Amino acid sequence: MMDRRAGRLLVALLVLPVAVAAAGAAEDDPPQAPAPAAPAAAPPVSAARPYGLPPIADAPYGWRQVGDDFKYVFGRPAHLDRAGWQRFAWIVGTGVALYAVRKDARDFVLDHTNEGVNSFLDGARTMGKLGTPLAVSLGYYLAGVARDSPYDKETSVMILENLGYAGIITGTMQYVIATDRPEYGDDINVFAQNGHSASGDVTIAASILAPVIERHLLTRPDDSRGVRFWKRFGAGALYGTAGLTALQRMARDKHWLPDVYFGYINGLMVGKLLVDSHRGGREWREARRHRVEIDVTPAGLRIAWPVRPLPAAEAGAPAR
Repeated sequence: MMDRRAGRLLVALLVLPVAVAAAGAAEDDPPQAPAPAAPAAAPPVSAARPYGLPPIADAPYGWRQVGDDFKYVFGRPAHLDRAGWQRFAWIVGTGVALYAVRKDARDFVLDHTNEGVNSFLDGARTMGKLGTPLAVSLGYYLAGVARDSPYDKETSVMILENLGYAGIITGTMQYVIATDRPEYGDDINVFAQNGHSASGDVTIAASILAPVIERHLLTRPDDSRGVRFWKRFGAGALYGTAGLTALQRMARDKHWLPDVYFGYINGLMVGKLLVDSHRGGREWREARRHRVEIDVTPAGLRIAWPVRPLPAAEAGAPAR
């Protein structure tokens, strides 16, 4: 029979996916991003062009775009409506609530790991080392040079931006709410140095997610079943490895549960905002959103999954 400590931890872990979903929903009414220099608006997913053609960039990459991205990311709170603030409060409130079970979570993780598990998690933690996003960024830049693809070069810059902007937020959080590492104590101080209220390693790992997944691993209407499988597998592997990085920080007694939660949310959401900034807002997300229609008819219950239309850039494009 599950003891009370494990039960409380299970409840906390079940709340996490809800908070992540709320984080995605909290993107209502962002500040309007500067319009791309291209004469025509970018399609909902810029990678969705006829196969064989180098993808075009969502926005011109360069120092000016970096400045626009900075204003978009850090100016967003000024453009939230009431619903946006409510969702933001839900995200932050979930992290704060996790402090109530952080000791139980620590004990549970330490009691259910061993050297074999820790060795495996140490390997996953490679994603949370500074060299990993730098290497991924360099890889996309070299791919962009080799394929003459501004889109790949743009991804390279966005990974670095994600790393830098999320790092600023994590560093600020660690100063404002300075918590001890679990191995040394459980004190929580306000406005103090050497704090650990948001995991830097998890922030680094999560900074890779949105620029790669939302620009290269989203499925296209004309993807084959095999391509869809591998894209979804790759996206799941990235999300999962970042999650294993978070688990490793707890298993090695370096961070509390709220620390890794805030690190993950921070890196992921900054990346999503950067993608939106380069695409002129979040309208492209609405275009991709699946809405299941449920109607009651005389013949019974009708459930319909709308067919997603082809992006404008592909409509009528010749087969390649």
